[in-house]
Amino acid sequence: MKIKLFEDLFLLQRLDQLIRTRATGSPTHLADRLGACERDVYRLIADLRDQGFPIAYDREHGTYYYTEPVKLEISIAVGGEKLLTIQGGEKKSNFFPPLPDFGREGKHFWDAF
Repeated sequence: MKIKLFEDLFLLQRLDQLIRTRATGSPTHLADRLGACERDVYRLIADLRDQGFPIAYDREHGTYYYTEPVKLEISIAVGGEKLLTIQGGEKKSNFFPPLPDFGREGKHFWDAF
């Protein structure tokens, strides 16, 4: 079984951002935006509600929203090094090291290896 931890966390971050800004659209539209099926959207929303997220659906405006303020904070650390932080819908990650800057100061692609 392949673990999709980071994919799932980034999906949660995207969903949180859309709910926070009341920009989810209908469940069908939200599924398209997230690259998921509509059934998975209903299951994800139900799971979040079961975990205590105050999510409601506004039929008039056709969007999910939080009924009270929510602060989303997720951190992953190994040893003392923080690998990933998601706060309030913003992703801050040091998980992937910066790529070398090719083309400046005479560096070439093959010099990186």
